[in-house]
Amino acid sequence: MAEVIYARPNMMTKARNTQGEREERIVEIYASIESIRDQHQDYVGTEESSNTLGTVSSQQPDPVSPPQWPIRAVVVLLVLLSVALLAGLIGFVVQHNIVMDIDRDMEQIPKRLNNLTEQRDTLLCQQDCTVGWTKFGCKCYRLSNVLGSWNKTREFCVSNGADLVVVDDKEELDFTRRYKGNNWLGATDEASEGMWIWVDGTVLSVDNPSWRRGKPDGDMDKNCLKRIGEETNLKWTDESCEFRNLGICELNLMK
Repeated sequence: MAEVIYARPNMMTKARNTQGEREERIVEIYASIESIRDQHQDYVGTEESSNTLGTVSSQQPDPVSPPQWPIRAVVVLLVLLSVALLAGLIGFVVQHNIVMDIDRDMEQIPKRLNNLTEQRDTLLCQQDCTVGWTKFGCKCYRLSNVLGSWNKTREFCVSNGADLVVVDDKEELDFTRRYKGNNWLGATDEASEGMWIWVDGTVLSVDNPSWRRGKPDGDMDKNCLKRIGEETNLKWTDESCEFRNLGICELNLMK
């Protein structure tokens, strides 16, 4: 009996060993499950963090690369400003050149007019006097064929496109000596006593050496200029405009 007992295995001990091994395996399984759960949570947390950061990052603009449309607008604006400045500069240069050309032309106008006047006078001076007139310089002369007052003889001269003679210089004075006798000349102080004026509007000085007595007589009724004396000693004197004389007519070819 004793041999049977000793020969059998101890069932209680074996049962406790088996139960202990199961408990250890259960503990290991739970440890494995907890490890897997922790790893999954870490992975999920890491992925959510990455997604969150990616979302935040995508919402914020890149500070290095600003939006493209403001840069294009600035470029277009700068191009337009450059074109406007260039157009203004071209306009200024053109206007400046035009003003300079106008100023230069304005400076040349008096000279050109003077040249044209000289050319015209040269051509006019080359004209011949009509029959009955004598040419001296650029003028034609003749005696009126009317014996009458100063105004009457002047009317004859004017009717022929001329006027009573205006003596401008000694050469012209010497030329008029060919006309003999007492002749009317083209000066009067009828408008203002003592103020002798030629018919062309210029002043006849009372100190002119051609006056017979060195100056006019000055009588109130003597208001017209007359030439008297001999051919070698012709002088001027003031005379009543109603006296009857011939007049020396003068026609300027350059008028």
